[in-house]
Amino acid sequence: MKENWGEWLKKYRERLQRQDQADEKRKAMMDSVNPKFVLRNHLAQRAIQSAEKSDYSEVNNLLNILSRPFDEQPHLPPLYSDPPGEDAPKLCVSCSS
Repeated sequence: MKENWGEWLKKYRERLQRQDQADEKRKAMMDSVNPKFVLRNHLAQRAIQSAEKSDYSEVNNLLNILSRPFDEQPHLPPLYSDPPGEDAPKLCVSCSS
C-alpha cells in the first residue's frame, strides 16, 4: 500500500509542476468544490441523542453549520470539521430503500 501512495505522490508532484498555477489559486479552486463541513455520523448521532432528550440545540447547530458548508466559520470548534477522534463511537449504518 505504501508503494502505491509513493507512486501517486510522485505523479501528483509532476502534475503540479506541469501546471502553471500558484498554490493559493489551486487551494481556492479546491475549496470552492470541497466543503469544509459535512454531516459525519458521530455528529448526527450526538444530535439525535440530544433530540431524544428534547434538546434540539445540536440539531439547530448542525443545520446552521451545514447550510454554509464551504464557509470557514472560524468560531466553530474543530469537532465540526475534523474527522472523528478515537473516542468517537463506532457506528455501523446502512441504507435501504
